[in-house]
Amino acid sequence: MKKKWIGLFLSLLLLTGSIAPNAYAVTQSSTSDEIKTEHTTETSAQPMSELTTHESTDDSLPQDSAKEEDSGEYSENNEITEKIEINKSNFPDDHFRNWLLEMIDTDKDGYLSNELLEVTQLNLEGLQIQTLEGVNFFKHLTKIEVQNNELKELDVHELKKLAYLDVSSNQLSKIDLSQNSELTYFKGENQTVTSIANKMDNKWEINDDTLKPEKEQTILETEKWQYDGSHFYSSEQTPLSYIYEVDFSDDAVLEEAAEKTLTVKVMIEYMEPEQKEADSIVPDSSSIVLKKGETKQLAYTNVPDGSIISDPLWESSNPSVVEVDGNGKVTAKEAGEAKVELKNAEKVLGEFTVIVEAEKNESQTKETAQTSDETTDRSPIYRRSALAATPTITYQTHVKNIGWQETQTNGATAGTTGRNLWIEAIKLSTSGTGVTGDIEYSSHIKNIGWQDYVKNGETSGTTGRVLQMEAIKIRLTGQLAQTYDIYYRVHSANFGWLGWAKNGENAGTAGYVYQMEAIQVQLVRKEATGPVTGNAFIEKGKNNPVISYQSFVKDQGWQGNQMNGATSGTTGQNLWIEAMRMQISDTTLTGDIEYSAHVKNIGWQNYVKNNEIAGTTDRYAQIEAMRVRLTGQLSQYYNVYYRVHSANFGWLGWARNGENAGTAGFVYQVEAVEVQLVPKGQAAPGTGTAFYDKNTLQNPTINYQAHLRNIGWQSVQSNGNNAGLTGQSARIEALRINVANTPLPGAVEYTSHVQNIGWQNYSRNNEISGTTGRALHTEAVRIRLTGQLNRFYDIYYRVHSARLGWLDWAKNDQYAGTSRLNLPMEAIQIIIVKKGAAAPGPTTNPYQTSINHLFVMGHGVNDPGASYNGVNERDFTRGELMPHLQRWAARLTRNRITFYNTAADMYQDSQRMQGAYTISSSFSSVSEFHLDSGVIGVSTGGHVIAHRNGNSLTAQNYAIANVIRNYVGLWGSVQNTGGINLRADLLNMNVLQSRGIPYRLAELGFITNTNDVANIRNNIDMIAKGIVESVTGENL
Repeated sequence: MKKKWIGLFLSLLLLTGSIAPNAYAVTQSSTSDEIKTEHTTETSAQPMSELTTHESTDDSLPQDSAKEEDSGEYSENNEITEKIEINKSNFPDDHFRNWLLEMIDTDKDGYLSNELLEVTQLNLEGLQIQTLEGVNFFKHLTKIEVQNNELKELDVHELKKLAYLDVSSNQLSKIDLSQNSELTYFKGENQTVTSIANKMDNKWEINDDTLKPEKEQTILETEKWQYDGSHFYSSEQTPLSYIYEVDFSDDAVLEEAAEKTLTVKVMIEYMEPEQKEADSIVPDSSSIVLKKGETKQLAYTNVPDGSIISDPLWESSNPSVVEVDGNGKVTAKEAGEAKVELKNAEKVLGEFTVIVEAEKNESQTKETAQTSDETTDRSPIYRRSALAATPTITYQTHVKNIGWQETQTNGATAGTTGRNLWIEAIKLSTSGTGVTGDIEYSSHIKNIGWQDYVKNGETSGTTGRVLQMEAIKIRLTGQLAQTYDIYYRVHSANFGWLGWAKNGENAGTAGYVYQMEAIQVQLVRKEATGPVTGNAFIEKGKNNPVISYQSFVKDQGWQGNQMNGATSGTTGQNLWIEAMRMQISDTTLTGDIEYSAHVKNIGWQNYVKNNEIAGTTDRYAQIEAMRVRLTGQLSQYYNVYYRVHSANFGWLGWARNGENAGTAGFVYQVEAVEVQLVPKGQAAPGTGTAFYDKNTLQNPTINYQAHLRNIGWQSVQSNGNNAGLTGQSARIEALRINVANTPLPGAVEYTSHVQNIGWQNYSRNNEISGTTGRALHTEAVRIRLTGQLNRFYDIYYRVHSARLGWLDWAKNDQYAGTSRLNLPMEAIQIIIVKKGAAAPGPTTNPYQTSINHLFVMGHGVNDPGASYNGVNERDFTRGELMPHLQRWAARLTRNRITFYNTAADMYQDSQRMQGAYTISSSFSSVSEFHLDSGVIGVSTGGHVIAHRNGNSLTAQNYAIANVIRNYVGLWGSVQNTGGINLRADLLNMNVLQSRGIPYRLAELGFITNTNDVANIRNNIDMIAKGIVESVTGENL
């Protein structure tokens, strides 16, 4: 309906070019007695303000304390003398800042002025706010509701009028309210803090600068944990929670219902070691001698232990002399020498020297016939110097799961390597010596120790008892001992080939419980040169090398030496290490300690060694990462472990043997280091991630699966795809979620709000959350990441809820879905992004405990709408209808009604691309109320206008039309349509249709008909009740 004089006037303006066509919103009706317009007039009224909102929640204030603001007035306050810009400097949190711009900045100038005195309450629930910095500008605040956010700290000491504070369900570890003397209510339950525990001296330690509550105010709820005011400690992996007693002002008088503590649950990630690619290999024998046609499997040990070679590539420098297959098996082709390299992709890990001997003449062949079949592992030194008179040493090993192997002679390998099979027993004998004497030998057996000597082919060790040999000693007697020396070495688990022992010396290990896996034995004439002996026997706790290291610290210079795992540097003082030096002493092992530093603005420096300086001492440049490695025999028998204390991270995990420790891309300084040597095969001093490169972190994959009623488990979905069904009245009953392909340690945890049950405990890593087989639907969900995942990534998720459709995106343990509305979840989407990256969509309204509807009073500002007999639409809808709508809206329990700013006109706001364009997408419906204009005294009745292209023939629209029918009557043109008029020519209607928000315009009757107006006035309370019930579905 339109007012014809306004339509004609606007048409004239359009034709003359005074207004643009897109500003013209007049529609022409087919009936001559209708007069209706949507009028455009420039105005400075704010487009949207939810200042008059009626809702009922469990957290609402007592009735007598609730004050309703008059949204129809604008008040100036001459006390305002400053303007605070709403920028990142004053309000660093994006979500808090954007909320202020949308909801508090009334004149949309990007500044706060009058608002600083006018605003006394802030409801910031569930906005993903991480810091409320800037809130202290609002000196007149009496109430702050900031529950269900991500606050790690909160400072409100300047808010002297603050009486009500709800910070529940955040990430606070402590709070100070000692300056808030007017406080009467506080709520601080359900704080969830995420932290990392590293293993230190057989205890788990949390050293987190954000998790240091005052000791005297902290009450631990778990027995296994201890707290010294700086660190939490535990000997076991157990849950950690504590109660923090808040320090209140002596003048504050708290209500009985107020809480006086924070309840804090710490989600702990116990770091696990990561599998690394091998840096290098240590060949079991770097030089191998073969005869033409012989083959041998090359054996080696990966460095570091436990590392892998994912893309092995074997290459021979001279395939015509030595061929090598893809598994490292070499074949001697012709006399000569070749190098055989093992690569991991393009990286060379190590090499073997393979010598193929020239064929011998007949006499030489006869002289060596007795040993010609046992040359594969023989040391080349002794093969070349062997004489015809050289006696034979024969030995045979009994190996786990194999039994007695074939005999070996003269330096060949008996036993196995690389198969984790231990030797259980051994027999040795000599022949062809031409002299008298015996060979005697004794074995060190697990759980038994050293056995007595046996001799000449007798069994030493055990069989049938699955007991490993760990060491051996061999000696000669009589003339045999006067003529020959006997040399032997063993291959020990974790250490590999140890050094050579001689004539009764111990060979192997003691105290480590390391199995002996292989052995080589040689007889050498006294006048001949034998192998170099040493480091054949390693006993735990004896003759261990000492590692010492020294830090050059900002403003301090060189500190004193630290040794064997002690801390060098500082923590908690913001002082960085600029240079390092290290050395190893008290050892007979060959090799060096080498180390390299990653320096700010320089990058990785070359390795230095043995107390040379890594880093700088004259450039004030911080070290950000380091790596340390051993060479020679040191690298064979020991792992070097090291970790750094990095700014903002604290102690990182342990690295070893040349791995990076520290950070790259963050510009975080190294403040302290710890270094220690650990014998091969012994436990690392701790676990965890040692190095983070900001530029190489990739998003993990998030997988999730929905269980639907009458369908069961659907297929797994990933990375933002739909799990569940939309548009089919589906009901999700349970969820399973897991993280895959993660570059960092951590897990995903999730909880569901289930029909008739409520919130369940958290599940994790593909456990079921919800129920199956009980016909109970889920209504809401919370999802969070733990450990390092939570440090570097955000997890977003949104829910498709029955009746409401897709809600906005929630993040990092926020609520998503509904509760108290009995609305099933029908579908869900989940995605992981890097920390701080843009959200995948709107985040304003991910969770509803009530269904929100917007009521709009028609016309406004300087457009009174239709007028007749002293009554106009603007004043009637606001002054007479709205108070009754508000009274009934206040009684709602599952819904709430927000009233559009009565000082504005939504149509005029929409013409400025505000109004319908900018209202929250969380509204389930928008209802606009008007009075019609037509032939005076003739046109009568009301109707409901809805969009012809939408799903507009709804129960709600018919119910509103029926209310109008009962108290006023229906306009004649809609008598046969149930009171609904379908159109597509109104601005607000078309904008909201494009945004997916249901819209209706209710014409309650004709203002030009005194009977219609009288019927409305006489029944206005029942009309208001009927409208509220029709829109919300609640019976009041």
